[in-house]
Amino acid sequence: MRGINQGVADRYLGMVPLEVREAVSALSDDLRWAVYIALATEGEKYFTELKEEFGANPNTMTTALKALVGGGLVARQVRTGDVGDRRKIYYALTPAGSRLFAALYDVALPPRRPTRDPEPSRVDLAGTARGAVAEPAAGTRGRYDHYDSVPRPDMKRC
Repeated sequence: MRGINQGVADRYLGMVPLEVREAVSALSDDLRWAVYIALATEGEKYFTELKEEFGANPNTMTTALKALVGGGLVARQVRTGDVGDRRKIYYALTPAGSRLFAALYDVALPPRRPTRDPEPSRVDLAGTARGAVAEPAAGTRGRYDHYDSVPRPDMKRC
């Protein structure tokens, strides 16, 4: 960084692990966010699926995926039977990517005024990310009943 006191910057940067800073910087544009959300909500996808779904050229999608992999949010994987077949490379959230996605909902959505009749189909995204049941049982109150109806995407387990 130029034009700043590097010692001060380093002191503050040292308060947050490099892995966390890299993960957050991996989400620096809309395509990266969209791919991250797609993998979080729909589960693993092959490179070709992502490229076609987003209508992106291969270089653009490769750049976005490399950033997400480099940030530790997404893993690039090949199934044993597909080794050597470049078309069969798929991407899925890492455990850290899943935790970050769930945490964003836990801390980023502010509490709202209580609702009188909460929607029974509301999803407890944070619980789903940890493998819990997504919807409260009939007649019970869910974790987010004190929030306004905030749409939360269903999240696939990684």
